[in-house]
Amino acid sequence: MVHINLEKLKNLREDAKFSISFVSNELGYKTPTGYWLVEHGERKVSVDILFRLAKLYNVAMDELLIVE
Repeated sequence: MVHINLEKLKNLREDAKFSISFVSNELGYKTPTGYWLVEHGERKVSVDILFRLAKLYNVAMDELLIVE
């Protein structure tokens, strides 16, 4: 099974000094809650969003995943 590495997402955002509002806006969510739900595992992520997160943080998409 494959899961989003939520801890890595949060760490990347904090290391880049991005606010949840900034990332939410970059991903096209209407409110910061949109991305907050992603980062807390309460919203599923599409491949498009995963790709955009990888691009935003300049990492490979697979670095954002945990494979069990």
